[in-house]
Amino acid sequence: MKQTVIKISAIIIIMLFSSYIKAQDTSYTIKVDTVKIQKTKTITIAKVLTVPKFILSISGGLNTGAMELTSHNGGFSRSDFTSGRNFSARNGFGFNIIGKLPLSKKGNFWIDFIAGFDRFQSDLFAKNTDEGKVSYNSINGGVGIEYNFTPTHKVKYFVGANPLVSVITGKSELLNPDNNRVDIKIKSSLRIGYQAFLGMDFAVEKNFGFNVGIKFTHANLLLKKSEIPEQDESTDPPSSNVGLNDDATTTADPIEFAGWKQFAYFSARVGFSYFFGVKQKKYKIPN
Repeated sequence: MKQTVIKISAIIIIMLFSSYIKAQDTSYTIKVDTVKIQKTKTITIAKVLTVPKFILSISGGLNTGAMELTSHNGGFSRSDFTSGRNFSARNGFGFNIIGKLPLSKKGNFWIDFIAGFDRFQSDLFAKNTDEGKVSYNSINGGVGIEYNFTPTHKVKYFVGANPLVSVITGKSELLNPDNNRVDIKIKSSLRIGYQAFLGMDFAVEKNFGFNVGIKFTHANLLLKKSEIPEQDESTDPPSSNVGLNDDATTTADPIEFAGWKQFAYFSARVGFSYFFGVKQKKYKIPN
């Protein structure tokens, strides 16, 4: 019986020792997952506007006289006006409508169709009317040439010039030292001159934008003329009808209101522009 117990104990010890050895020999497998990350590729897209097929610009702004279209501090001087020394007005305002057509596919050269209205008043800003006042209206138009530096950009810079035909009228009130008032009517006078300008169009959208610019106008370069005033006694107070009287007097007796005068002025304008027929093209720029 004792031997049997010993044998059973030996068998149990051998089994436990074998299990321990087996446990020590067991290997473990670790699985590793590989994650592939794709590289990001950047693509640059450029948006380019085509040349407009037609541009319509509407603008307005202030005028300031040059040469003889000026006076003392912008106010009225009776002696300067009656002697023909100057037009006795300096400040004014005006409006323009311009239609532009490109002359090439690149859009650098354009033909401009221009119509405008300009007004000058001696009492627009200066209120010294003790000796009277004067005002002028000019309806003008012309056809010219423009060069656009950046026709396909949002900001389009341009310069140009055009001959100008103007019809100038006006009126004046003279206050004499005895406080008698004399009304002067300046009859319609046809003159030929020119304009030179520069500016830019800024496209907010492909079909709409703003414009700003400055220009110089010399309205009466040609067809200058002076004539003797015509008295009109039928009005109360009496009035005189005269021309623009911008030519020098050639007779022995000087003509009232006549003198060699230039109807010239600078203008600063701002307004809206409409671009017709513009398309937007997209181009891929290689890295």
